[in-house]
Amino acid sequence: MKTTILDLAKLKKFNDDKRSLEEIWSDDHAKISLLCLKPGQHVHTHTHHGNHIWTVVEGEGVFTSGGKSQTITVGQIVIVPAFEDHGISNEGSANLVISSMTVAGD
Repeated sequence: MKTTILDLAKLKKFNDDKRSLEEIWSDDHAKISLLCLKPGQHVHTHTHHGNHIWTVVEGEGVFTSGGKSQTITVGQIVIVPAFEDHGISNEGSANLVISSMTVAGD
């Protein structure tokens, strides 16, 4: 494997109809996707077989896990253990961009 530098500003894409999720890097152990939500868009609560790590790159959103919600914003990192439910909604007036890493489970 070689070093890779990704420019998130150039990779972000938005969809008028629903959230956009684009895989931007992967190997046998992990994948990184860019999650882009316009105001009013959301990601339904779901789970993964591996740990899931979200880094807020732009905007703010309402993160939900285990029936509890809280606002997350630029610079915050959310670490979700494997099989824990989680989702997000963009309830603001600006775009929301999240770098999403999923680490392969056992």
